Amino acid sequence: MIDFFEKLSEEIKNHDEIILMTHSTPDLDGLGSAIVLSEVIKQYGKECYIVAPKNLINKTLNKALNYLSENGMILPFKYEKIISDNNSLLIILDVHESKLLESEEVLSKIKDRCVIDHHLTINKKIESKYEFIDDNMSSTVEILCTYLKYKDVKVDSIYYTLLLAGLYQDTNYFTLKTTSDTFLVASYLIKMGADNKVEHDFLKESMESAIARYEYIKKCDKLNDNVYLCVIDDRTCSNITVAKIADEMLKFEEVNLAFAVGVKENGQIVLSGRSCDNIDVCSIMKKFGGGGHFGAAAASISDNTIDEVIDKLKNIVRGNEL
Repeated sequence: MIDFFEKLSEEIKNHDEIILMTHSTPDLDGLGSAIVLSEVIKQYGKECYIVAPKNLINKTLNKALNYLSENGMILPFKYEKIISDNNSLLIILDVHESKLLESEEVLSKIKDRCVIDHHLTINKKIESKYEFIDDNMSSTVEILCTYLKYKDVKVDSIYYTLLLAGLYQDTNYFTLKTTSDTFLVASYLIKMGADNKVEHDFLKESMESAIARYEYIKKCDKLNDNVYLCVIDDRTCSNITVAKIADEMLKFEEVNLAFAVGVKENGQIVLSGRSCDNIDVCSIMKKFGGGGHFGAAAASISDNTIDEVIDKLKNIVRGNEL
């Protein structure tokens, strides 16, 4: 890791402009880390921009972005159409597969790239000069904080609050992908001035959305011993809604493996899985072309109906293919 940090710092110094990019439909872990990294890069005296997100549907992220704006923080977003390679370095955060990026157009424009991610690696990784991909890390926030501590770089306390919220969100309040190092990162962020109350306000949700989620959970199907599936079949939904339902189901003592599935506005099927004990849910999602972590993974499927996806999932679970 230290070797990568040194190479990353050297690459930043050797380029005139740094472009940061995360995955499409961004969250606080990816985009929040990009925003904070942009502040760090400014300290190198470099121009730095973040590829402007097209779909800001994550309510927690929107609250955080509004909070930054209200406090006078200028977000260095730049639209993909006007980005060009001006001796530029592209740093990709929280993703390592091109089809999941905010912009494949930007990827094609900039040849010098670094990748930073914490998801299980897949076969079709983005080509880059350097990469740091460690699925033992809880989040991109954890990687970035390790970099900040190593380089002894400080930013405004409001950015530490942003990172703390991203850490909580990506680990579902320390229930997913959490090690002792993850708690040390949280401690570091609070020590540096992260505001727990503001972070908590970012993560609050409406009572209406929570109640709607439980209405779906009430109708979930038992696929096997301690394995449950929740289907959102009466409306279109987002990746976030499906993921939250899967997260919520895993809170129940009867559930060791939880799935949620729904249809997005563009017709894609989104499938999310969560597991505890010794079940590798990522290997299941790979059968649908997806990926993620051992205990939390997802897939977006374009070439099947929701009924076909459900049937395939049932066959995998009931056929003891786990």
